[in-house]
Amino acid sequence: MVGNHRFVDGNKRTALLLVETLIERSGSYRVLSGQDRFDALIVGVASGEIGFDALVVWFEERVARR
Repeated sequence: MVGNHRFVDGNKRTALLLVETLIERSGSYRVLSGQDRFDALIVGVASGEIGFDALVVWFEERVARR
């Protein structure tokens, strides 16, 4: 969603809300990091600085089972 620019505007914000909602609604996981937890991630993915493998590592380090 972030890299393909599906919307005219708001792609990063929409992706951020989607990730947070999916984690919260799963009921099985919780986010371990602070308030800015996804901001740098979303920008990094959008700019191409963060690839799939780095994305997996990021989630493994910051999202845990309840």
